[in-house]
Amino acid sequence: MSVPQPIPRPERATRSRDPETSHEAGESITADALTELQSWVSVTLREKARTDGELVAAHALAVTNHEVNRPATPQRIRTARKELELRKLVYFTGSFDKTGFGRRTRIWGVAT
Repeated sequence: MSVPQPIPRPERATRSRDPETSHEAGESITADALTELQSWVSVTLREKARTDGELVAAHALAVTNHEVNRPATPQRIRTARKELELRKLVYFTGSFDKTGFGRRTRIWGVAT
């Protein structure tokens, strides 16, 4: 098994004004971790179109059930979904749901 390699600097999403802890977190993310999370998002959306909030809840359940190797923050899950959207692997279905606060939120699906 190969040792996970850090992501090259251009792939990281920290800004120069971010606190040092954000830079440390960015340094700790590996390409394998990104691929694993993106794969999980893709598989989960293939099962059922979902909102970002539903993806976050499903991931928390997957962590609890030991179905994924490492936890991810809600922000990282949304970023993984966005990365898949930019690659045209995930798309906005045109439908909306409501958040727990009653605001509209997009429903995402997997491109076929």
